[in-house]
Amino acid sequence: MGDWFLYSMASGSSGNSYYIGNGQYGFLIDAGISARAISKHLKTIGVDMSQVRALFITHIHKDHTQSMSVFGNRWNIPVYTTKKVFTMIDQANYIHKKVNKINRRYLEHDERIQLGDFHISSFFVPHDAVDNSGYVIEYKGKKLVLATDVGHTTPQLICAVKDADYLIVESNHDEQMLMSGHYPEELKQRVASNVGHMNNKDAAQLVSMHANDSLRHVFLCHLSEENNTPELAVATMSSALNHRIPVVALKRKEPEQFFLE
Repeated sequence: MGDWFLYSMASGSSGNSYYIGNGQYGFLIDAGISARAISKHLKTIGVDMSQVRALFITHIHKDHTQSMSVFGNRWNIPVYTTKKVFTMIDQANYIHKKVNKINRRYLEHDERIQLGDFHISSFFVPHDAVDNSGYVIEYKGKKLVLATDVGHTTPQLICAVKDADYLIVESNHDEQMLMSGHYPEELKQRVASNVGHMNNKDAAQLVSMHANDSLRHVFLCHLSEENNTPELAVATMSSALNHRIPVVALKRKEPEQFFLE
């Protein structure tokens, strides 16, 4: 068992939030569910809010930002994202409470910061919101990469995947299920577009073509409830990787903890 871990609390269109830490401290990526739920989930694994050193936001959409102001305002936890995303947050009508300026931190793409033994860097991810970020987390020589809400593969994403020891990547939908499903045509086209969501096949191709031999585990995130199944997403990725690497589909609403080496 390793001394750092991934704790997925929610992964899907109804909310996203992940905690990455060791036994002493850690940080959140996205707060797309209630702060109360996040705090409750963290307590079940022995993590107090005083141990949360930062919150990183991937992009402006509500399923990633719902409770971020609580962390920045009530608990005085620094909230990191790009300057453009903070500008859009200030303009968004559906984000009623804004993070106070004293706890705002800018992390632009290709910049790197240190939180204790963790180093976190940001890279651009294409999606239909402004200035979306993926994250590379380095801990004692190992790298965990998170890329969610991915419209299409980019050189930046390929570079991140090549360096990953652990990978959290979107595998949102099965193309056939999406196109034959009940979504309105406009929504189908939005999801399938190059600024929408990455499908099972494209996710599997990305990882199988570009992952390094050091890749130890793949976590599939942001699965669609209507246009995908965990079994199908895992099977597509596992087949592309010739079943060499463990693949897990993160649950939409149930917390799961994974220890990393």
